[in-house]
Amino acid sequence: MKKRILIVEDDQDIVEALAIRLQAAGYEVHRAFDVVLGTSAAVRVRPDLVLLDVSMPGGNGLMLAERLQNIPETAGTPVLFLTASKKTEIRDAALALGAVGFLEKPYDARELLRIVEETLEIAPAA
Repeated sequence: MKKRILIVEDDQDIVEALAIRLQAAGYEVHRAFDVVLGTSAAVRVRPDLVLLDVSMPGGNGLMLAERLQNIPETAGTPVLFLTASKKTEIRDAALALGAVGFLEKPYDARELLRIVEETLEIAPAA
């Protein structure tokens, strides 16, 4: 069974670029474009990994990551943050929430895939 990855990002071009790379690597990809849709998609899909933008409409990725930790269906789901922000306090907050990684945009595609593969190798199957 393919590992499921949920991308929560408001920039549709970034979502599609990520989806193409991840699908080519053999992952099942789901998309959400804001925090509200991200929350419902995570509960419905029960992804093995969430790729999460920090700044989005309807709230921010840090808030969504914390929310996912408190929902029984998504508690323990690994989160990898993607952001254009250079602020160390955002990185620190993401890591404090248990993020498996924090990549600044523009991110290196090989680094992204490496983190995804490593995370999904150690994450329990859903």
